[in-house]
Amino acid sequence: MKSQAFSTTQYVLVLSPPFLLLSTFFLFRYLSAAMPKEKAYLFGFIFYWFVWCFLLPLLTVGFEGLRAMLSTPNPRFGQPAWLGIILLIGPPLLLLVTSFQSSIRGATIAFVIYSAMYAATNGLLEEILWRGTYVVAFDGNLIWGYLYPSVWFGLWHLSPQVVQAGTVTRETLTFAIMSIALGLTWGWVARTSGSVRFTALAHILLNFASPVGGWFIANGS
Repeated sequence: MKSQAFSTTQYVLVLSPPFLLLSTFFLFRYLSAAMPKEKAYLFGFIFYWFVWCFLLPLLTVGFEGLRAMLSTPNPRFGQPAWLGIILLIGPPLLLLVTSFQSSIRGATIAFVIYSAMYAATNGLLEEILWRGTYVVAFDGNLIWGYLYPSVWFGLWHLSPQVVQAGTVTRETLTFAIMSIALGLTWGWVARTSGSVRFTALAHILLNFASPVGGWFIANGS
């Protein structure tokens, strides 16, 4: 049977991730050479959030798509529910019991506030882009609605890592691979439940458990 041709929206979403990676990689690299690292992180993420995580979904799936992806999940935790619950709470719970206490020990109020703000903003917007937009646009397609964005979600993490590492290293590649696994984990829940409401909550909790919002504060880490 002949495969159905992509719509314009689907073509845009298939072609966007490589441009996202290149634009953010070179922007973070330029910013890290031009200003202190904490400012490079901040301005790099603001560009990523606004252009790629907000404007791209808005211009492709529109307000109706945003409303659909943030609707009540059905089934609530994907199918089977027990697996969805494990995939949702497993990653943030692992960080909370292993590294959160050492990361937050001695933290200033500013560090905690920035971490919470970063967690909420990044967690919600990344789920809208990498999970919700593709689930809506490709309507359950295994490759383009699930596997493809999960891989690029992981690869995008190479971009902000250049601020800290200066270049792509074994550690940054390992982090990208771990992020791909995370994308596959939450992508499964979003695909089987039709919503990013709970994956966004899990992502926010994971980001706060890291916590990486201190990147935006001089000497905050």
